[in-house]
Amino acid sequence: MNQHEFDKLLEKYLAGECNSEEEQLIWEWQDNMLKNSQLSLNPDEKEAIKKRLWNRIYSNTIGQEEGISSPKLAITLFKWGIAAAVLLGLVNLFLLLRNKDSDLAANTVNTTLATDIEIKNTSLTENEIKLEDGTIVRLKTNSSISYPKHFGTHVRNVYLKGEAFFKVKRNPNAPFIVHTGDLVTEVLGTSFNVKSYDNAKAIEVSVTSGRVSVYEASSPVADKKNGVILTPNQKVIFDKSSKKIIQGIVENPLVIGQQMNKIDFVFEDTMLPQVLQKLKNSYGIEIIIENQDLAQCALTADLNDLPLTTQLELICRSINARFEQRGTSFFISGEGCK
Repeated sequence: MNQHEFDKLLEKYLAGECNSEEEQLIWEWQDNMLKNSQLSLNPDEKEAIKKRLWNRIYSNTIGQEEGISSPKLAITLFKWGIAAAVLLGLVNLFLLLRNKDSDLAANTVNTTLATDIEIKNTSLTENEIKLEDGTIVRLKTNSSISYPKHFGTHVRNVYLKGEAFFKVKRNPNAPFIVHTGDLVTEVLGTSFNVKSYDNAKAIEVSVTSGRVSVYEASSPVADKKNGVILTPNQKVIFDKSSKKIIQGIVENPLVIGQQMNKIDFVFEDTMLPQVLQKLKNSYGIEIIIENQDLAQCALTADLNDLPLTTQLELICRSINARFEQRGTSFFISGEGCK
């Protein structure tokens, strides 16, 4: 269960909608939190939480049920009040501590909250952060990221607002999960970019290396998530209002893999299928010939040091063809070189 799913379970519990198994999960979590908590509060903070807690319990139980005469129902409400008190106390405690920011640099804020760290980049340049597990995060301007001081053994959760590039340290036993509102990006070890600003209509995830699983956080069924798998030079755009995930190709695809030598894109009377196969192997992007007559065309050209789209444009000009992008592939069509 990831953090988002647990938050939903907590909301469900407080609404009185959990079954016995779900209630047991909540109480086990509560017992563990109480045993392991090392948080300390001054008297003013304790009093503030106490007042907020009892006001909430009163308004949600006694304050709404003054006309109740059933002793059984009253006892039930009292039990729910105690449960809510314990849980709300923990939740409010973390919220209170999370709101305490302290500036550690002129342009970057680094806040340590018991087990959480939040970093906000308000500078004009990106800020490079190295996490405990060796993951590198390049946090863009006007962006923030929060994460535990110590990652767990089964999962590595981070929370992003804004934009950041991640180069994740591989750990097959602990997936690295980036939470951005309604979208979750999950990997074992790879590099990718996430753009998720509060005022933007969409969230964008693009992959540089490895494979990334991107899915909607609020998918109702755990094993039937609304999501896709991304490979290098692919991206998704998630529309926040329609909840649609649209796959595509990054604006400037890069040659993938660890290349010992620079790839030579010079072709001398080379058949088109061979040319396109080399581009496909280099960029990891499918390039499909729609008219098989084009397969008889040969190409002589120097395509070194050019973006992929420019390479395709020059190829098509030389063989009387055209190309278009559809999803995560390019398609080439035309009359060909008759």
